Amino acid sequence: MPNDPGLCFCDKDFHRQIKTIATMIELQQSFQHSEELLKTPDTENKVPESYNSSISSSETVFSREILLPTEIISQILLYIPRRPSTQPLLWSCSLVSRAWYTSAIVPLYKRPFITPSNFAQFVQTVCPSKNAHIRHSPLATLVKSLDMGDLVHNSSKSLTARLLGRLKGNLEQFVAPQASFAINSFAALGKCTKLRHLDLSLISASISNKLLFQTLTHLIHLETLFFPRSSALDRDTETKPYTWPPRLEALHLAGGISDHFLWTHTSTLPSTLRTLSVQHCSQVHAHTLHHVLQVLGARLTHLTIRYPMKHLGTATLDPLLLRCPSLIVLRISADFISPFFFTAPNISSTSTSYSHPLRILDLECSPDPTADVDIQPSSVYEAVESGLLPDLRSVRVSARLAWGASEKSRGDAADLLEVLEEGEMERPVGMAAEVLYWMND
Repeated sequence: MPNDPGLCFCDKDFHRQIKTIATMIELQQSFQHSEELLKTPDTENKVPESYNSSISSSETVFSREILLPTEIISQILLYIPRRPSTQPLLWSCSLVSRAWYTSAIVPLYKRPFITPSNFAQFVQTVCPSKNAHIRHSPLATLVKSLDMGDLVHNSSKSLTARLLGRLKGNLEQFVAPQASFAINSFAALGKCTKLRHLDLSLISASISNKLLFQTLTHLIHLETLFFPRSSALDRDTETKPYTWPPRLEALHLAGGISDHFLWTHTSTLPSTLRTLSVQHCSQVHAHTLHHVLQVLGARLTHLTIRYPMKHLGTATLDPLLLRCPSLIVLRISADFISPFFFTAPNISSTSTSYSHPLRILDLECSPDPTADVDIQPSSVYEAVESGLLPDLRSVRVSARLAWGASEKSRGDAADLLEVLEEGEMERPVGMAAEVLYWMND
């Protein structure tokens, strides 16, 4: 059985626990076998040789391998939750026997939890040499998710590119590191054609949008994209819209996004888009954001708009629900809306009776003490009670909105919870009603 140093960093107690369990099962099987032999008639009054051999030596009992089918072992491993604290347990399981190794090694390397302390060992395992033609690791093909988000200066730009090159065959999810992702990584990233999730939000270096979209043209299966927060303004401003991945469902924009980018390039987003997030975009103005919602709003089911966005003021986004008639989840800074956000003119058309399908509402709040924010639970209550938001079930607000600061506001929040619960009983959507007003931003 090969020794895999890449993820072998756990306490030896895990290994001993697994060995103890295996030994107990072996002993139980041996004793059951012995009892069956004793019950078997023997005309010559001789103890069967197989029985003698089964108890002749404790070493024999301890050295026998548990002959469990691989399918059963795989089912046992499904009970181990996949989180960083259980990664050592999976590694210990892989050391029990060859059968356990075969079953445990797949989930262990499918989604490895990489930290600064085990990164070097992981690289040594999946990249045993710089030249893939000289020494190839079969474990590299097992990796489907590579999250380097916890690494800062533990990797190098060339090493990140080499890792992507080795894992390109089956990689489906990638979170780029903060400091070690550069231009040479894009060439390797473009060859990861099975990618479905790409997160570039942690990259500290300024990234060329033109180079980024040249890479995205190869990622035809991409469904979720987190844009880099430091996107560069190319010298030659592109007037021709970029081509987005055809299956894109979720787009998260942040940082250096400009008005020009949104006006020019959002019009070509595919019809599959359902989730949009715009946050920390200090260059974006209100009229641009309204244009984006006018173009994309009808198809969106999840929308996030968060501070700081200095060009957006109070009540700027009051008509948002009108532009997004299919929205189910909304996360928004309360700095950008007013109590009129929850009134009929901003939810339903004046010509027809209309109720909005919104189910989850998260209200955040900037730490700016001068911000004019006045969203009270009574405003949300009136919208639900009047039938404008009949499907609303979850309202979570920032502690800065002070819904729990007075007896009156706490009472209004309790009334809101009651009307949400009544709505679920009368018009069930499969969600438990909740009103939380101590959420951290």
